[in-house]
Amino acid sequence: MRFVDHLDERLQHCIRVLHLPALATGTLKVLARIDLDAEFANTLQEADPHKRSGVLSWAALLSDFLETNSDVASLEETIESLEGWGLVQVVGQDPRDPVVPGAAPLRLSFAGRVCMGLAPGTRTAFEIQEEPQTWEIFHTASQERAFIAVRESDPAAAHRSIFIAGDERVSHVAGQVAMALCLRGIVAIDAYAAVERGAGLLNSLLKQTEKARGRRILCLPDPGIVRLAAVCSNARLLWIEPEVEARRDKCILDAEVSRLLGSKELNDGRLIGVPDSTLAVPRRVNTKWESLIVPTKIQWELRQVLIHARYRLGDSYKQPGRGKGYRLLLSGLPGTGKSMCAEALATTLNRPIVKLDLSSVLSKWLGETEKLLAQVFDVAEAARAVLVLDEAEALLRQRDGGGGGGGGGLGALSTGVAYLLTRLDSYTGVLVATTNRSRDLDEAFFRRFDDFIVLPIPDAPTRRLLWEGQLGADSGVDLDFVSRQFALSGGLIQGAAIRAKAWAGGLERPLDTPLLLASLARELDKNDRSTLEVLVEPYRSEVTSLLDGLETDD
Repeated sequence: MRFVDHLDERLQHCIRVLHLPALATGTLKVLARIDLDAEFANTLQEADPHKRSGVLSWAALLSDFLETNSDVASLEETIESLEGWGLVQVVGQDPRDPVVPGAAPLRLSFAGRVCMGLAPGTRTAFEIQEEPQTWEIFHTASQERAFIAVRESDPAAAHRSIFIAGDERVSHVAGQVAMALCLRGIVAIDAYAAVERGAGLLNSLLKQTEKARGRRILCLPDPGIVRLAAVCSNARLLWIEPEVEARRDKCILDAEVSRLLGSKELNDGRLIGVPDSTLAVPRRVNTKWESLIVPTKIQWELRQVLIHARYRLGDSYKQPGRGKGYRLLLSGLPGTGKSMCAEALATTLNRPIVKLDLSSVLSKWLGETEKLLAQVFDVAEAARAVLVLDEAEALLRQRDGGGGGGGGGLGALSTGVAYLLTRLDSYTGVLVATTNRSRDLDEAFFRRFDDFIVLPIPDAPTRRLLWEGQLGADSGVDLDFVSRQFALSGGLIQGAAIRAKAWAGGLERPLDTPLLLASLARELDKNDRSTLEVLVEPYRSEVTSLLDGLETDD
C-alpha cells in the first residue's frame, strides 16, 4: 500500500469512529499536507503575515474552504469538534496558551498525527457501530473492582487503561481517548485519582467526546461530580457492588483481584501488602491441631469450629452487610489452652497471627484509642491474620462506662466501643477473643461472635495425657495418682513439669512423685492458690523437706 493510500484509509476510519463533521475531512487533509509537502508548507509560511512555520492560520483556512461567509459556522463547528477531540491544536482557545499575534494558528496534535496515520500506531480489527455510543460510567468504592469490571468487558481495554490525575488539559486526555478508539475501538479511563480536582476535566471530557462509534468507559468512585454532564451526553451510569477482601489505608482491596494474584502462588503478605506498624506484627506459628489435648467433647466442638471458619472464609459464603470473616470467643480459666487453640486455628488455616496488646492502644487523648485499634485491625486484615484479643473482657465490657478511670486506664476504651462494634462486623479475617470472665462481656459484643466455646479444666484422663506428654511415659512419677488427685489446667501442668525436670537435673536426684509435688506447690503458690493440697500421704514429709530445704532420713 502506498503511503498516501494508507493516509486516506486512516483518515476515513478516524472520521467514522469519532463521528466527525463533514468538513473535518478536508480540514485534516490540509493540516496533514503541511507536514508532508515542504513546498506547500513554505507557501503557507510566506503567505502568513507573521511568517509562522508548520501551522495554518485560521484566516487562511477560511479563505481556502469558503467562498462566502455563509459556511463560517460549519467550519467553526468542525474546528471546535477537532479541537475537542484533541486532534488539532488551536493556539488562542485556552487561557494557558501563549499570546500569538494575528489569526490563531492550527496544526495537528500528536493524537491527530496517530489517528491520521502520520505517526505509527498498531490498529486492531474491530466492527464500527452505525450509531454513536454513549459513555459508560462505572462507579464503585473499590478501584480494583472497577478494574475487574473493565477486564470482564474487554481485557485489552483493562490492559491499556488511561490513568488521569485531574490536572491534565482536557484536549490531552481527549486525544488519548481518540487514539484508543481509532486503534482499538474501546477505551477505559481510570479517574480515581482525579475525583478531588478533576471535576471540570471530566465534565468537559464527557461533553466534548459524547459522539463516537466506539465504546468509552469512565471509572470513578463517586458519580456525583459528573451527573449533569452525564445527562447532557446521555451517559449511562452503572454502580458495581464491591466484593471487599480487605482495606489498606483508603484503598479497598478486591476479593477477585486477590484470587487472581493468589493463583500465582503468592503468600498472604505479598498478595495484598501489610502496613508497617509497631503495634502489631504478623508472625507465623506452628501449633498443630493434633497437639491440642482436650476432652473428647471439646475436640468435637473445635472440629466444628474449624469447619465453620473455613465455610465463612470460602467463596460460597456471602452475607450482606457483614465482612467475610469468622469470629470465635473462647472462655476458660487461665492455662486451659485458649491461646493454644487460637494458634492451632492459625496454623491449620495457614495464616499468621497478630495479638492485640491492650496496653499499647489505650490513650487519654480523644480519638487516639480508636485510631490505634484501627491500625491493629488494618494490619491483621491486610495480612489475613488470625487476630487474637486476649483478656477480651477488659476490652469489650466498657459500654456501661465501668472501670472508667482517668488518663490511659481502661476507661479510655469507652470512646472506642462504637468503632469496635462496627469493626467486628466488617472485619474480613479470623478473630479469636479469649476471656476467663465471659459474663462481663457486653451483649452487643457477645452476639457478634460466630462460635463460643468454654474450655474446662481437663478431666482425669486428659490430665493423664498432659502429664505424660510433659514427663514421658517412663518417668518415676505416679502419673495415675497426680492425674486423679489434682484438678489442674494444662498451663499449671506444664509449669510444674518443667520446673520438676529442672530440679531433677540441678539437684542430681531422680524425677519422682515427691519432687513433682514440690514443684507443683511452687506453681500453685505462683498462681495464688493454696499449697496444702499437695501435702498428701505418703509423700507429705518428703515434699515438705524439699520445699523447706531440709535433708530427709529416707
